Amino acid sequence: MARRATGFASERGSGAVRRQVWNIYVGVPVMVSTHTDSMQALAEMLDQAGVGVAKMDTNGQYLFASAPYARMLGRTHAELLQTRLHDVTHGEDLALALDAMIRTIDTGFPAVVEYRHVRPDGSYAWTRNSISLARDASGNPQYLLLIAQDIQVLKQADQAPNRGQPDLRLLLESSADGVYCIDQDGLTTLCNATFLRMMGFVREEDVIGKDLHEIIHHQRADGAPCTKSDCPIYRAVQSGRHMHVPDELLFRTDGTSIPVEYWARPILRDGEIQGAVCTFIDLTERKRAEARQQLLNRELAHRIKNTLAMVQAIVGQSLRNAVTPREAMQSINERLFALGQAHNILTQTQWGTAPIMQVVEGAIAVHNTSTRRIHVSGPMLDLGAKAALAITMALHELCTNATKYGALSTESGKVLIDWTVVGGAADAMFRMIWREQGGPVVTAPTRKGFGSRLVADAIGADLKGRTQLVFNPDGVSWSLEAPVQAVGQ
Repeated sequence: MARRATGFASERGSGAVRRQVWNIYVGVPVMVSTHTDSMQALAEMLDQAGVGVAKMDTNGQYLFASAPYARMLGRTHAELLQTRLHDVTHGEDLALALDAMIRTIDTGFPAVVEYRHVRPDGSYAWTRNSISLARDASGNPQYLLLIAQDIQVLKQADQAPNRGQPDLRLLLESSADGVYCIDQDGLTTLCNATFLRMMGFVREEDVIGKDLHEIIHHQRADGAPCTKSDCPIYRAVQSGRHMHVPDELLFRTDGTSIPVEYWARPILRDGEIQGAVCTFIDLTERKRAEARQQLLNRELAHRIKNTLAMVQAIVGQSLRNAVTPREAMQSINERLFALGQAHNILTQTQWGTAPIMQVVEGAIAVHNTSTRRIHVSGPMLDLGAKAALAITMALHELCTNATKYGALSTESGKVLIDWTVVGGAADAMFRMIWREQGGPVVTAPTRKGFGSRLVADAIGADLKGRTQLVFNPDGVSWSLEAPVQAVGQ
């Protein structure tokens, strides 16, 4: 007999309310005649039942909900009466729930369906629902009766093993480390995609069940052979001890080597060693970084040594040529400031090359006031660190001298700085010229100070070129000519 469930159909008689409840568990209709007190007892019985009972119209609107059913959904009876099934069913399961309702209405046969409800706090409630149809006296669908069983614990138990295995494999494949497992005989039992990529294998089938020692670990970093008895990975299997090798070579399938750090750990089951798992870290980038760091340290030491030598020369020459301690202090401070400006520019470019315009503007910034009497022009060009420092110091000395004695010491004077590149690609030369105009009549100094020796001799020699400092009566001129290759280094 098909299981059917009716609602409570009213019958009159002797002042008593007669209601009909169908026993959906055995599929046999049982007629129960009760008075109002008996109905109260029935409601209490439903509230104590281990399942939830709900009644809804054919549109999914709740008409009644027992206390257990309301608790499953995390709502009160009053809240459910203002709710439809659509509002409390998980979006991914709603189609399944509605399909079961529609089939029950269309066929009249009960349906059993499992789906998730959404509680107000966002959590889910898994229920197994037996849905039956109640008809009116004319046989038309009247409402649906739901008997709901809480299966949350069962779902969690069923899904836990199934969730764990994919997650474990996903974790393995997502690892940036290579993972490689062997059994007691040294045959590969498992590996991840990183290991395949590191070693140059195409497919997992190329390594599973095979002994890879002679392919990937047959030789040590010093060129000595590495036998299986000496291999830390196999020793982990034989001894049951953890092994860690901080720096070793493995070999790809094409014969090239890769530096790695690896850990080998025995696999134990029921106290017996079943094999070993080995995890690898590719040290290629670390080795490159260490080499770069060593190079930078050597370069830094060299630059610090050169800078300290320049500072020593600035201080020594400034003290030697100054008339008073105040003059010496001022001269030292100005020259060190110019040196610092050049270092700032080079630091911004990580001590690579610096745009010549930025170097020149930085060197003359203190002296080129709002009147802008120092005019700069020339093509775009990148200067190496040595050229940037040399030109900065030369322009500082020329600016200082022009401010004290030359074109910048008068209101009408000005300075022109321009540079160009001449020659072909093989013999290209860099030329820079400093020209003073409109200043007082110039006379050649009777002695050479630090600044004169710097701009006239030292800078040309540093850049494998030559310089010329001329004290013309109408203004000082200075020129620098050096190979473009030397200027750009």
